[in-house]
Amino acid sequence: MRVIAASVAGLAFLAALTWFATTQPVLPQFSRSTPPAVDPERLRLHVETLSTTFMPRDWRHIENLDRAAAYISRQLMEAGATVSEQPYQMQARNQNQGRTYRNVTGTLGPATRERIVVGAHYDAFSEYPAADDNASGVAVLIEVARLLARESLPLGVDLVAFSLEEPFAEGAKGTFRTPDGGSAVHATSLRKAGAQVRLMFSLETLVQCHYHDRPRLLRHVERQPQPRPDHRG
Repeated sequence: MRVIAASVAGLAFLAALTWFATTQPVLPQFSRSTPPAVDPERLRLHVETLSTTFMPRDWRHIENLDRAAAYISRQLMEAGATVSEQPYQMQARNQNQGRTYRNVTGTLGPATRERIVVGAHYDAFSEYPAADDNASGVAVLIEVARLLARESLPLGVDLVAFSLEEPFAEGAKGTFRTPDGGSAVHATSLRKAGAQVRLMFSLETLVQCHYHDRPRLLRHVERQPQPRPDHRG
């Protein structure tokens, strides 16, 4: 029995930092000197939900990926974003060839050709809960949507939860390098639409999870394979 502890306070800081980095380039006259308050409890809830309720969420478990996508869609919508899904079919020659995966996009601001993209993948490697890689990134993505929805943005901002970033097998390259990667599918669609991406922020493995007996912030008791050398949570 193992317990994962993740620094939710660190996630709160990163959410505020992403808000700042997203608003300042497009709002040079922005008057607020400090970012709005970030709710650590909300971040903890998102990480815990993704890493416990929707597990496993690797490429083999499409049902859990779809449930995770629905959760992210609902959270982005409640944050104030206009939500859309981008379904696409697996091309790799495996048992899931032809099956449907989906990206989830929450859009804020005007429908400008020039855009800012903030992205995080929501799939996980194998049967790991992946609290760090990458429930942490998705939690910050959702919180950033809540923060940005309060602002008057002169450019459109797309907050995208990507499917299929992790490799299919141990030692393989990540699927983001292939046509099956959700980020590749999204980038291709932007190019075809003639969108001009001013900035792209990738929210990836924003905390490091550690195994120990007494967690302080995020607890998840699990039956797990032995952790890999890079300590995926």
